[in-house]
Amino acid sequence: MSDNIVVNEESSEPLRPRPVVLLLLDGWGIAPANEEVNALAAADTPIFLSLINNYPVALLNPGNKSWNGRYLSLGAGKEFSNEDDQPTITLTEIIANNNLRQIKITESERLAALTHFFTGHLDNQLIGEEWNIVSSEAGDHRRKPTLALKKIVRETIRSIKSEHYDFIAVAIPTIDLVALSADFRAVQRAAQLIDDSLEKIVSEVLNKKGVLIVTSAGGNGERMRNLATDLPDRELTLNPLPLIIVGEDYKGQNIGLKDPVNNDLSTLQPVGTLADVAPTILRIMNLPQPIDMSGENLID
Repeated sequence: MSDNIVVNEESSEPLRPRPVVLLLLDGWGIAPANEEVNALAAADTPIFLSLINNYPVALLNPGNKSWNGRYLSLGAGKEFSNEDDQPTITLTEIIANNNLRQIKITESERLAALTHFFTGHLDNQLIGEEWNIVSSEAGDHRRKPTLALKKIVRETIRSIKSEHYDFIAVAIPTIDLVALSADFRAVQRAAQLIDDSLEKIVSEVLNKKGVLIVTSAGGNGERMRNLATDLPDRELTLNPLPLIIVGEDYKGQNIGLKDPVNNDLSTLQPVGTLADVAPTILRIMNLPQPIDMSGENLID
């Protein structure tokens, strides 16, 4: 554990709202609707659109070009150009140092990203921290996109209902993994399955008076083909990423963030980066932000 310890000295009791859930929908990037390449815009996602309409939203610049580097920036609240860089403090450490309970839930495809890199290269769990890793299904994700997704959602709901955790970090890489197939319709279906799952998670978080932060570490499904070459595009994109803050106290608010035109996030300009996610979570959890965490809290 880092020596750069940040502790809320006012109270060692669990802080409200509880839980705070970070939901990473990897593969969900933001780009103008294009029926030829944007499978996410072509998908029927009423729950995602309703969240955009009812809660504060923003776009984030992704920064680093690698998944691991982006998770490092997410967890450290600081932008890094190299995934091997070592942060002095991370969100995971701050939560542990404040005697709060946390759990990370994902499938094995994102194990290293959500544990090793998100925690600033820590390989062991901290006090009060748990990992719940669902086995990724072998084979073609086009045909079996729901198997690991259903397990992740089930474990997420169970963790929220337990009232045991103050912070829950969930990474769902379904869209990204399906997009590697370059199958437009498969990605469209995967996005719709994600949307169905999102409804269940939102309901449980609001029922517990918690806060849900919906974002992504990178896009993929919004650019299925390179229009210049007419070849399939399976690469992680540099497109902006969504940020939605869902909670009872935030409904109908924009907290200083600009509303999108006709609920179209592609009409917005990015207001921050992935490094701003951790400081925003700290603000929501009423925990102090350390000086070395240079990202900005987006809701102040």
